[in-house]
Amino acid sequence: MLQSMRENMKGTIAIIVVGFLAFIMAASLVDLTGTGGYGQNYGEVATVNGDAITDRELQIALAQERQRLQSQFGNNLPAEYLSDERLRAPVLQGLVQRNVLIDKAIDSKMRVSNSELDKIIVQMPEFQSEGKFDPQLFQQRLLAAQHTPTTYRQLLHDEVVGNQLRSALATTAFVTDQELKQVVALSRQTRDFSWVSLPLSDLPEKMTVTDEELQAHYDTNKNGYNTEEKVSVEYIELKISDISKTIDISPEAVQKQYDQEVEQFSSSIEREAAHIMIDGDSDDAEQKITEVQQKLDAGEDFASLANEYSDDFGTKETGGNLGVTTGDAFPAEFETALSNLKQGEVSPPVVVDGATHFIKLVSVKEEEAPAFDESKVRIESELKAIEAEQIFIEKLAELKDLSYNAENLTEVAEQLSLSTNKTGLFTRSGGVEPVLADNRVITASFSDQVLRESFASDVLELAADRAVVVKLLEHEPVRTLTFEEKKEDITAELKLAKAKEQLADKAKELEAALESGESLESLAEQNELTLNSEVAITRDGRNVSPELTEHVFSLSRPVNNAVVNSSLYLANNDYALVSLKTVKDANFDEMTEEEKRGARLSLARSSSSEEYRAWQTLLVDQAEVDISGADNSAIN
Repeated sequence: MLQSMRENMKGTIAIIVVGFLAFIMAASLVDLTGTGGYGQNYGEVATVNGDAITDRELQIALAQERQRLQSQFGNNLPAEYLSDERLRAPVLQGLVQRNVLIDKAIDSKMRVSNSELDKIIVQMPEFQSEGKFDPQLFQQRLLAAQHTPTTYRQLLHDEVVGNQLRSALATTAFVTDQELKQVVALSRQTRDFSWVSLPLSDLPEKMTVTDEELQAHYDTNKNGYNTEEKVSVEYIELKISDISKTIDISPEAVQKQYDQEVEQFSSSIEREAAHIMIDGDSDDAEQKITEVQQKLDAGEDFASLANEYSDDFGTKETGGNLGVTTGDAFPAEFETALSNLKQGEVSPPVVVDGATHFIKLVSVKEEEAPAFDESKVRIESELKAIEAEQIFIEKLAELKDLSYNAENLTEVAEQLSLSTNKTGLFTRSGGVEPVLADNRVITASFSDQVLRESFASDVLELAADRAVVVKLLEHEPVRTLTFEEKKEDITAELKLAKAKEQLADKAKELEAALESGESLESLAEQNELTLNSEVAITRDGRNVSPELTEHVFSLSRPVNNAVVNSSLYLANNDYALVSLKTVKDANFDEMTEEEKRGARLSLARSSSSEEYRAWQTLLVDQAEVDISGADNSAIN
């Protein structure tokens, strides 16, 4: 597989990426889900037109969806939202829809070459550092996403051909002039209206309620007057940063580490390289090699020749620049030739993986080792961190052992030379203590293991340098609040209800007057209300509240110049009376050409999206989909 990758990858990809693919593949032999190696026979969770979706694919997709949700919502997302039970069905649905689309794209002769995939990878921003492809970053992102090079390239291939099909469908979308005019007429419609508000203001304070009313309301609704369940816990927090504070590093150890760094530093040389690559598979390779050599001998500019002759699409426009190496970034033949050059020199032709390279040493950087006084604070800090990490690993293992079935955490903490902490009572929404900012701690505190069985929780490894274990101190179960505890709330609730009822009665009087022919203007004057008016307001008008705008645009069109009257409660509990006067549809012919093009494009996109979703549903319906142990109807 590595050899086929070498044959298919040229230029910067061949030089930079292939060198570490073997490492990634080796690392990938350990199943990232912790269930075994790649040789394991993963079971099928579904088949789509005979092609299997494996449990491994599903697990990777689930992990990626959890990562997306945690990235979007942070650690405060309730644990149940990340559970397999909640995510499995929609994630599997997405995999089925994706596979159906890929099958259709391949059947429709959608294709992408290996060279195009290489070009896409090199140009992806997520794999670039300071505007250039970064091999180490590529490696890290690949491993973090639980992909090998093979699975990633296949995923990229599928995404590209799938997007080709989506794009092909999008470009076929069209709208008729009649459709466009109708949509524009409604979407850009304007309305003129007036309204008055009957303010609630301090009306609730003027209302009175009796003890009998309060008691009756409490008796009727007390089943809903419950407290939230609360707990308080004691916990041990194990952190590398705390351990580091207890460690002393001897001056001798600092000096020894410095001496080692100086010894290693002296052999560290950074070389900046550029190249002109001639692909050995091209018909005119020999001719190009000869021409390049002749022009180099004649003193022509290396960067200009790279731009003219190089087959490395990733570097030719930047003078063939490949960045820096300390002797291990490029293949051995390339590194050897580079190390034998002086700054500014260009090598004779060098063959690497079937391609010929003219290599230029752009610059050499060999810095002197920093002085001891400049390094000792950093070295001491690093040595502390190394020792603290080892102690952390040892204490973490002990913490897991000692906290299991422990009567209390105080004795556990004493044995580990740690301290215990206590929280106040908190609900499932969390508390004020910083440790409760992580939802995993809250979930553990309310787990059956801690709450019902009175055991310590499992040790929660919240980060690579931090772990927590909790044990119940106090449990306050759900209870019904007493009448006295709820009396103040009920009083406010009943006063508000009476005030709104009185306001509604007043509004009904005014509505009846409107229906009998009175104008809103005269009613406003008679009742000392403020009359408000809006002219040519649009659906996205910002001059009035969204709820009022939405209500006005829900009213029927006035007939024969007669106004349309209506009323509604506003979010602030005021009551509004509305008179819609005129409705004016937008005139498509009065729009500028740019506005017309934008409206047509927007409608076409909306139409194509709806058509695509309907078409995708049809594809899934027509496909042979078999979900292991599930009802296939759930896939749509």
